[in-house]
Amino acid sequence: MTLCKTAFWRTPTTATLILALLLGPLPALSQTLDMGTKFRLAQGFEQAGDYERAAGLYRDLLTRDPQNTVYFDALQRMLMQLKRYDDAILLMNNRLESTPPDLNLRALLGSVYHRAGRDREAREEWDRALALKPVTPNQYRIIANIMVENRLLDAAAEVYRRARVACKDPNLFTIELSQLLAVSMDYHGATAELLRWLAQNPGQLAFVQGRLAAFTGKPEARKAAMEAVQEAGHEKDDARLSELLGWLHLEGKEFPEAFEVYKNIDRLTRAQGGSLLAFADRAFKEQAFDVAAKAYEEAIKTPLAAAKMPYAKYGYASTLKGLGAVADTLTRPLGGKRRPMTEASPEYRGAVAYFRSIIQDYPHTEFSAKSYYQIGTIQFEKFFDLDGALASFEKVGEEAGGIHLVRYDVALKIGQIEVARGDTARAALSYRSVVSAPDALPDQGDEANYRLAELDFFAGHSDDAVRRLEAIALNLKADYANDALRLLAFLEENTKTVPEALQQFARAEFLARQRRNTEAVALLQQIVQGYPGALLADDAFMRIGSLQEDAGLHQDALGTYARLLTEFKESSVALDRAQFNVAEIYEFGLRDKAAAIAAYEKLLADYPRSVLTALARKRIRLLRGDPL
Repeated sequence: MTLCKTAFWRTPTTATLILALLLGPLPALSQTLDMGTKFRLAQGFEQAGDYERAAGLYRDLLTRDPQNTVYFDALQRMLMQLKRYDDAILLMNNRLESTPPDLNLRALLGSVYHRAGRDREAREEWDRALALKPVTPNQYRIIANIMVENRLLDAAAEVYRRARVACKDPNLFTIELSQLLAVSMDYHGATAELLRWLAQNPGQLAFVQGRLAAFTGKPEARKAAMEAVQEAGHEKDDARLSELLGWLHLEGKEFPEAFEVYKNIDRLTRAQGGSLLAFADRAFKEQAFDVAAKAYEEAIKTPLAAAKMPYAKYGYASTLKGLGAVADTLTRPLGGKRRPMTEASPEYRGAVAYFRSIIQDYPHTEFSAKSYYQIGTIQFEKFFDLDGALASFEKVGEEAGGIHLVRYDVALKIGQIEVARGDTARAALSYRSVVSAPDALPDQGDEANYRLAELDFFAGHSDDAVRRLEAIALNLKADYANDALRLLAFLEENTKTVPEALQQFARAEFLARQRRNTEAVALLQQIVQGYPGALLADDAFMRIGSLQEDAGLHQDALGTYARLLTEFKESSVALDRAQFNVAEIYEFGLRDKAAAIAAYEKLLADYPRSVLTALARKRIRLLRGDPL
């Protein structure tokens, strides 16, 4: 212990010196310290926030070594912290007497004048700084940066413009100026500067788009940017400007306008339909099917290069399928799976015919395989033609060759067809072939496991279904995670309460998958009669109503939903969905606009927090003929 004390008192530390400084008078101690120790003390005071004491020490150091830049910077920094602007100005002016060409110091002096509220003197000082080397761009950059730090954005922009005149270079500071103008909400000017940059750097279109994307999310900013691009386009017919304009239209989901622009791009670039094909693919992904169809047609008749033609034709056929789905949605209720159509139904007739033409034109290719897959999907999901769908899916295997991923998709579809046929054993084989495949995609494996869990549910093996669903639900990013969570919650809620009712519900659901709706409804009605207190009683009512809708029994469905809304108004979480289904029956089934509007309005009044309110409001506007 003694040794430690001896060592401590032999070597003065910064802490002991600070303590001595605090206890003793400053002048006395400053005379006894060497300059290095005093500088460390000043730094310690600065870090502790004691700027007054730090300033005193830095001033003393600077007095003893007037040319030391570190001491000077430290002292002026403390004076700024203390807001002693007049002292800082005096310090800097004294310094400038010995170093008048110091641009950085003059720029900083202008900043101090501004902060002191002496704006006229600030501008004069910055003008003096610029006059030092008036044709050097870096001079203007330094002053503009100081102005930006002081939020003088307009003044900084003017400095950049002065630089262009003084340096005789109209393309100076385009990026810096565009940033300033964007922050100042001069979006037209910001875009014009970026176009100036693009003219000098033709390969930087993606860079310019990235810069524009920083503000074109706002409608008024995107409109101003489009005006700037259009004005520039009037001066010259430039493909890059057209691409930028087309991109801006796409950002605003203005697909018809974008289509017109991309027709011009295709002409300017001599792309022979290539640009139109790229646009059509983008419009298709955005589900702008009507515009996508026109773009595909335009690309096909250009004509496209032979290597790109099958892509365009397959895209066009897929778009026709999308248009059919839109027409289907507009003419039939959204609730339930709807009554099956036939291949002669107008909604899908064109799509099926076009897919068949692709099969004929490009046999034994990925396009013929994918076309058979699309036809099979339509036959199964829209026509409920099980034999036709199965034949189409079997053709996929013949056409796909070694494309295993396509085969796994087919196996999943075939499994669903077998369920619809009532053959759960063959369905399970199809699903297990995907689960056991080492090269299947994670989403394909998840879907297969979900389908197997459904089979366990249909068979009354709820515990097995729960175990399988829990594994899927762990990955919330999986496509089937939400479906798995819903079924898992349903099983866990009802397995321990009334298992008999749950098993009967499962048998009814299995019958519904086979479109044996009358038998399914009978089983579900037994549940609501025999187990009125069961937690799944309201689910049974909802399922009965949807099956009655599918069969076109609109009045029966309305009666079912009315019972649900009355008998379970205090307990069911499906009330808003039931009310929405009532409105859809009036709108699409009974074609009663007034009753449909009243039903949608009742949804808004009774369930204002429902996720269906936005769609209900849209339906009301459509029924009234109001503009969207």
